[in-house]
This record gives sequence, C-alpha cells and structure tokens, in this order.
Amino acid sequence: MKNLTLFFVAIFWSLAATPASAQVPDSTILSLMEEFNVPGLSISVVTGDEMVNTAFGHADAAGRIPVTTDTPFRIASVAKVLVAATAMIEVADGSIALEDDLSALFPSSGPFSGPVTLHDLLTHSAGFDERLVGYAARSQEAMIPLADYLGSRMPARGWPVGEHINYSNHGMSLAALALQDASDESFADLATRKLFAPLDMTSTTFVSRDIPLPDSPAEPLRCNDAGCETVEHMFSHAYPAGLTFSTAPDMGRFVAAVLEANESGGPLSELIPTRFSHDERIPGMSYGFFNQEYAGWDVRAHAGSVPGYWSLLVVIPEKDMGFFFVANGGSSRFGERMRDELLTSLLGPWNAEKPYQLRSEDPEIRAGVYELTRYSHDTIERFPQIFYNSIQVWASGDTLLVYSGGRVREYLQTGVDLYQNVDGKDQIAFGMRRGEERMFRQSFAYGAGLAAAYEKRPFYRSPGFQNEYGSFLIGLPVIFVFAIWPIGALIALIRRRKKSLDRAENWKFQVAGSTVLAAATGLFVWFGFGFVAMSNRLLENGEMFFGVPEAMQSMTWMPVVHALLTVILIAVCVPVWRDKWWGLVRRLLFSVTVLGLILQLHFLINWNYLPASW
Repeated sequence: MKNLTLFFVAIFWSLAATPASAQVPDSTILSLMEEFNVPGLSISVVTGDEMVNTAFGHADAAGRIPVTTDTPFRIASVAKVLVAATAMIEVADGSIALEDDLSALFPSSGPFSGPVTLHDLLTHSAGFDERLVGYAARSQEAMIPLADYLGSRMPARGWPVGEHINYSNHGMSLAALALQDASDESFADLATRKLFAPLDMTSTTFVSRDIPLPDSPAEPLRCNDAGCETVEHMFSHAYPAGLTFSTAPDMGRFVAAVLEANESGGPLSELIPTRFSHDERIPGMSYGFFNQEYAGWDVRAHAGSVPGYWSLLVVIPEKDMGFFFVANGGSSRFGERMRDELLTSLLGPWNAEKPYQLRSEDPEIRAGVYELTRYSHDTIERFPQIFYNSIQVWASGDTLLVYSGGRVREYLQTGVDLYQNVDGKDQIAFGMRRGEERMFRQSFAYGAGLAAAYEKRPFYRSPGFQNEYGSFLIGLPVIFVFAIWPIGALIALIRRRKKSLDRAENWKFQVAGSTVLAAATGLFVWFGFGFVAMSNRLLENGEMFFGVPEAMQSMTWMPVVHALLTVILIAVCVPVWRDKWWGLVRRLLFSVTVLGLILQLHFLINWNYLPASW
C-alpha cells in the first residue's frame, strides 16, 4: 500500500511539473546525499521569474540542527564570480578600466614582467605561479590585511601574460585589491555596497579580518558512513578568493540578476561572453565564470571547495535558467551527479552520439605525462605538485586514453589537433606555446569545468619516475654506506688485509673520509623523510596552508651542510685514487657513493630545497 501511494505521488508530481519549474524529486536528492555522505544541502533553482529554494539534512555534526534555506554556508571559490561581478559594476561606473596596468600593486618576481590588467586577472591568464604554503590563517585575528599579504606573498610570474589559464586565488584577490585601491574602501565593504545591497543579498558577506563569520552557519563537516566530525574553519589571507558566506536564496537572487542583465543589459551582462580561450573549438573562460556545454547549450559555471564545504553555481543564459547548491561536506563526486540531475530536469537528457572520427594522426604521438599549469616554479611546493597535478595519456589503436580523477576517459580524433570524448561531453585540443607542446582540456571539480592547460613532460619528470628516483637516491647510498661498506671493512679485518692501512701515514684521513660520507648520506635521509616526505603529506592534508611548521623550518640547515660535505668528498676522491687508500673495489664503492651524493645535491637544488624557499 505504501509503495502504491508513493507511485501515485510520483505520477502526480511528474504531471504537475512544467519544463520551466522542473525540480529534482526530494527522494533522488536524499538518495544522492546518502550515497555521497552529504550531511546538509541548500539549493536554489531559478527559471525565468521563478525561484525555488529547498534545504535538506543537518547543519551540525550531531545531526540536531536542520538546514534551512536561511542557513549560511561558505561558498568557497564561487566567491570569485562575485569579485568579477563587483569589478564589472566598478568598470561601468568608471572607477577602473579593464586594461589598466595593475603591476604597481604587487612586487614583481619571476622570469616575466610587463603590464597585468583586470582582464588578465578575471580570466586567470596573468601567468602567476601557485602558492599554497602560508595561504591561510588559523584564526580570524591572525589574518593579514589584503594589501599587506599580497604585497609580501604574491607568487612569481612563471608564464607570460595571456599564454594560457593559470587558475589563481592570488590573482583574483589582486583584482579585488585593485578595486579596493580604486574605491578607497575595503573590498568587502565595496562588494556589500555595490553588489549585495542592490540585489537584496542581505545574508552574503566577504569575511575579512574586520568582518566576522555570520551567526549560526552550517558547520564545516567531514563525513563518512560512520558519521560526521567538525573541521576547523580555514581563514585565507587572500579572502576575496573564497572566504565568503551566503545562503541559497541570496545566490539565487544573484543568478536571477545575471540572467536579467543578459536579457536587458547592464554591468552583470559582461560576465557572460567568452573572454579567453586556448582554442576556439573548446570552452574557454568568461569573467569569473568557467565556460562549458550541456546538451548543446552554453553553460556558465563555477565550483567552490574548502575543508568542510562544497558549492556549485550554474547559469544557462540562453534558457534563462540557473541554479546554485552548497553542502557542508560529502564527496566531490556529489557535485557532478547533482549538477546532472538539475540540468536534466531543466534541459532534458543529453543523448550524445559517438563522435565522427577523423583519423589524420597516430594518437601515439600525444601519449605521455602532462602537468597542469598550476604550480610553483621556485618554492618547495614544486616537487609535491607533480604528483597531484599530472595526468597520464596513452594510445590504444585509434583511441586516446586519458587517466584523470581516478577514471580513464576515451577520446577519438575529430579535427586537426582535436579529440572528443566518446560520450560527446568534452574535448581536448593540442597546441604549441613558446615551442613546447600543450594539451588544453577542461579540468572538472564538483561539476564545474575549468579550461585548463597542461605541459607535456619528459619521462624523467613524471611522477612515477620521480618516485622511483627519490627512492634510489635514498636507498642506494644507504645500502652502500651503512651495509656494504661496513661488511667490506669487516671482511678485510677478518682476512687481515689492513696492513696497507697500518703502513699508510694518512689513515686518519681515510677514517675521516668514511665518516663524512656517512654523515652526508644520513643528512639526506633525515631531510628526505623529515622534510620532503612530510611536506608532501602536509600539503595534501592542508596543514601546510598555514605555513611551514617550526620543526621543519629548523631542518633547512641540512641541505646546506649536505652541500658542503659533498664538495669536501668530491675533493677527497683525488687522494682516494692517487694514493690508493683502499683496494679497487672499495675505491669504486666510495666514488659511486659520492656520485650518489652529487645526484642528491642536484635533487635538492632542482626542487627548491637548497635554498629552501616558500
């Protein structure tokens, strides 16, 4: 009887719904929340003049406080769209121009220089390196004022302006600083006065050092099948890039304002057109928005993620529709599934056909490892970044296979330097920049696809090789110095082959050389596990966002001492062979171990551990 009742309710719902106000059934949403361990969710769907707001789940770890449509959530990087919107209002008001040179606002470093404009910053094409270490504060009181932070911690310019997209929290916050500088008021106050107040977004605020968290926000949670636990709020110094709280109805009002401006004009209409593209055949970047497609329709989107919160903003300008949803935890895969449910309800299912194949090249020439151009050239973050920024591409017959995000996607060639997914939902283009091969594709996160650039890497820069190489640099010298060398000395003693040592006037130098060899090897092992491996783990779990722990900072003398000892041992190799300190085998062993120390030294310099920079 119960199932029959639910059946008639579902039939009534499907008959009552119209394409303009179609909603995903509550049962589907709750099922997805359970599947992906989402504790609380708030949604706003805008279709024409209608806005529907709904809320599900709980706002706290104990499950006692229900989420309502008035519950504030942190919207994370979706705030970047609000920065772009504020910028468009200020440009329309004449206080700043899109082509103004803003390079005087930050200390320039790196191999590239020249003007940086608001246009470059809002499209993430200014060429800035990534910087995660020291990006966040543990408390609101510890936040550094925006101008002071960017003035001292702005990343280097690792690529030329306009070469490709390098998604940058610092770049978007620099755009906010430029607006702050032009208006002579804090960016948080400017956004409230120019954007939030006119749109009646009364529950939306950029949290800064002077503006507190909203009352009773949804707790940031980490959940699994066993339950939820609260995680600490992460306060970012570059606050405009993502330290923003809002509600689903407020963000629905913003979606409605963008859609209305797209119809009638106004500053927010400037957010819609494509402003930057790696290749005109694949989606690019608007001001603040990622471009993507669904069922033949152009979509504008942006996702957000910080520990304990996920969010997604989607606008379909041609259909006068859009939506926003935010969760206080759960899996990143929930965003894509929830997005597809909402897009299907609004636009209908996407029955993509397999692409027509144009075979003009062997896909094997595209095979290799590609690294996302969102990394640091000259800080200790460089080494860990190759492991979580790299993707593998290989060929199987006529098919190009791309391993990314834990999945293998299949692509067929459909044009010159162009490949399309067999499900028809995304494309890859290849091209050259400054004589180097690039791959351009969408990098998806929580349902939003950023137009991203990837640099092709030689085999020795791949994560797999570097992992094995690092193990070799630690393991081989350790085996030689602490296992084979003592065993050899013991065998020589047992066989009474120490007479050459007894006759040698410099036997003390031989002992000292062996000791220095052991010390240099031990230092690298200590630093490798205590700093290199530890920094990799702390970057992965976000702990390094607050800076390098003091215990690790105290280890930065080790590479310096290692370098000095290595130089000494290189010089010692001369008397080792000239004076025949040991037999041939032990001399070779000593020299090979010194060569290993030289390779260790190269590793430390190459990956910015000598000198240690962050």
